[in-house]
Amino acid sequence: MKWTDDEKKVLIEKYSSSINLMELGNQLNKSVRAIKHKAARLGLSRGRAPVNKPKNKNYRKKVDKFYYENNKKKIYDSKVRRLKNRKINLINILGGKCSKCGYHKCVAALEFHHNGGNKEGNIAHIIKNFSQGKALKEIKKCILLCANCHREIHHKGISDNA
Repeated sequence: MKWTDDEKKVLIEKYSSSINLMELGNQLNKSVRAIKHKAARLGLSRGRAPVNKPKNKNYRKKVDKFYYENNKKKIYDSKVRRLKNRKINLINILGGKCSKCGYHKCVAALEFHHNGGNKEGNIAHIIKNFSQGKALKEIKKCILLCANCHREIHHKGISDNA
């Protein structure tokens, strides 16, 4: 459907104002999509809402600190849940049970042990503080042991009589 010169004039006059496009469409007997399309072809633009940029550069820090102070428990619980899920996923990748005795009852009792003493850092620290990709890369150098088997491996050289 062609646009008449009168319709174009009304569009040019009212498009850049704050009139609702649905109301303008009713006046012109056109759809909102048709109005937007014709306005684009005529090079018309509507005023945009101002971007809410704060004048103070430290505003975001203040807002984040305020959010943290009011939601400490929620943030902490979320972090604990996320880390627990990460450990469960990494344990499942290594088979889900102790590679020495087969223990699998409690996830908290399963630990990662570096093979051959190739230690690049504390594995628990890597799991908690680094990306999941880095943790996965490091886990592939480890074996999964229960806490008792892990202590036995690290206890070598000390006599039982002491």
